[in-house]
Parts: sequence; C-alpha cells; structure tokens
Amino acid sequence: MRKKFLFFGLVAITAFNFMSCDDEDENNNGNTTNNGGGTTTSNLSAEFISASDCQGSPYGDGTRADGAEEQIKIPFIAYKYDSSKGEVELNLENAVMNCAAKPKMDITFSGDTIIFTPYDADTSEIKADCVCLYNLTSKVKGVESKVYYIRPSYLRNEEDIKVLELSQKEDGVLSFSWDAF
Repeated sequence: MRKKFLFFGLVAITAFNFMSCDDEDENNNGNTTNNGGGTTTSNLSAEFISASDCQGSPYGDGTRADGAEEQIKIPFIAYKYDSSKGEVELNLENAVMNCAAKPKMDITFSGDTIIFTPYDADTSEIKADCVCLYNLTSKVKGVESKVYYIRPSYLRNEEDIKVLELSQKEDGVLSFSWDAF
C-alpha cells in the first residue's frame, strides 16, 4: 500500500511539473533571453537586408610578391547603433562563399548574445570553381543601450565572442578569425 501511495504521489508531482512548464516555442516565438536566472522573453528580432555581389578573391590579387599575406581579407562586422530606433545594423564584410552562391545571413539570439550565420541560400547545388568575398547586412531591432555579445554560429574559438558595447559606442568594427567561419 505504501509503495502505491509513493508511486501515485510521484506521478502526480511529475504531472504537475509538466503542466506548469511554459512552452517557449508557442509563447515566445523562439526568442528567449537567459540571464542566469531562468528564461524570459526577448524583444530582439532580426531582419536580413542585403548581400553584395562578389567583391573579389579572399586571397588578394593572386600575386606572390612580398607582402602577399597582407592582401588576405579578414572577416569583420561593422556596426551602427541608432538608439532612437533601438536598432543596430550589422555588416558582415569579407564572408567567403562560392562564386555561384546566393549569400544570406541568419541571426538568432541566446540571452544577450547575437549569433550570426552566413550561408549560401542557393539550393540548386550548382557550384563554381572559385570563392568570393561577400558583404552581408542585417538589422537587429529591440536593442538597448547596454552590452551584448556577438559571435558566429559555428564557434570554434572563444576569442571569436566579441563584446558589442552599445552603451559606450554607437559604431565600430569587430574582427573575427578565419577559422570562425
């Protein structure tokens, strides 16, 4: 008899816990913030604005003259914050993709971290035998004058988590390593 009460008591507690859980996908549209004290709704949203045409080779002009290493283009994000609109424009420059790519960039959020994912939106699988540099622009809305973190989605190096200090600067440049992409 005692085992039955214990069993049914555990089932009741488990059922109560499941019923009281909040389904984030349904109520928060997938945008959540976790500041260490649980999950809360985030006001951040993102919109892809544009992609440039091919900006040339990521390896410079192809010459092997002295200083050729300096010609290599490093990816970076240039940002501009508009505090009156609560928006920050993010320009990922020097993203390397196939020459036949249709470049695009998705942005997601995890707490106060902005995660960007540059990718080829072309699903035809047609590839060229070359790579190009592209510049991708997105806008994040709902930002405040505070500290955010920004990183590529395929984080391989902790040094590629950058601080976006919007309370101190309204524009700037954040550089990333080649292996971040």
